[in-house]
Amino acid sequence: MYELPGDVFVCGQLLPAQLQSLSKQGIQGVINNRPENEAPLQPASEDMEQAAQALSLTYHFIPMLGGLSSELIEESVSAYKTMPRPIVAFCASGMRSAALWAFAHVKPLGADEVIKALEESPYNLIQIYPLLKEYELEAKNSE
Repeated sequence: MYELPGDVFVCGQLLPAQLQSLSKQGIQGVINNRPENEAPLQPASEDMEQAAQALSLTYHFIPMLGGLSSELIEESVSAYKTMPRPIVAFCASGMRSAALWAFAHVKPLGADEVIKALEESPYNLIQIYPLLKEYELEAKNSE
């Protein structure tokens, strides 16, 4: 599990039983970015959600299949704005969760700071820098 700015942790696949330990460590929100049935033995989102709710954790299922879309980005931005922190976001490896974290945090941090945080993490996403910069400019122009 790797910590990113904004009281967010990103990691690979979690299991429902692991949520209890994370809850004891103070995690208050869970974002599942892994599409259903992506791999054998992967827990269903419904099972993850039930485990999260049993622990009073806020849960969002925002599956990223394929590339980024404006809808996926906006759903992530909304979740990060409204969820209690700290948050753990997961997918198969953490890479998709890191990408969605990046877009959700461009407005408060800026594209340069987001990329710097990612460069210091196991998630090398320099290839999305132009998209982050474009998203940052659009956000500033819409204010």
